[in-house]
Amino acid sequence: MRPMRDSILAAAVQLFAEYGYHAAPLRDIARIAGIQAASIYHHYPNKQALLVEIMATQMQHLNQSLEHILQEHQDSLVRLDAAIANHIRLHTMYKAEFFIVDTEIRALDPENRPYILSLRDTYEQLWQELLRTGMEQGIFRTSDVKVVSYAIIALCTEVATWFKPEGRLTVQQVIVLYRQLITHGLLLPDQSV
Repeated sequence: MRPMRDSILAAAVQLFAEYGYHAAPLRDIARIAGIQAASIYHHYPNKQALLVEIMATQMQHLNQSLEHILQEHQDSLVRLDAAIANHIRLHTMYKAEFFIVDTEIRALDPENRPYILSLRDTYEQLWQELLRTGMEQGIFRTSDVKVVSYAIIALCTEVATWFKPEGRLTVQQVIVLYRQLITHGLLLPDQSV
């Protein structure tokens, strides 16, 4: 049996993803978690704390995994392949959580928004470092690093909106297709994959 805090968080993920943060009352979160509404306050001070934990947990996981990729690999193509795979895997594995991250920034209170935005900025900067290094090494075509990073992140994030585990392609097959699409767009003509 999962700890109560995890049950509350899972219920919040379910309702925030389905109805949106503002349309998900604490009493419904408590009902799904199997507790009284007042009992939530033993674990979380308010509904906003649930939103922040969901967002921070996923963004920290995304950042840590990309940092690990950059530290573990020196080859820019290997880094790119691993970063694409990582992003798609996490977004399809934690589809509801990342949907919340991507759509509920506006629901954050002013005191919480800078923290979550800083986590998102860190992720974008890690991607930009990966791309800039590949460009400086003459492996990737020179382009606007920020725009390219935003395009890749958006492209890979979008997989979660249409991917179905029971569909005709596996996550790994989608990753291979996206790697080819992105890599061929970035490589200079004399580079081979």
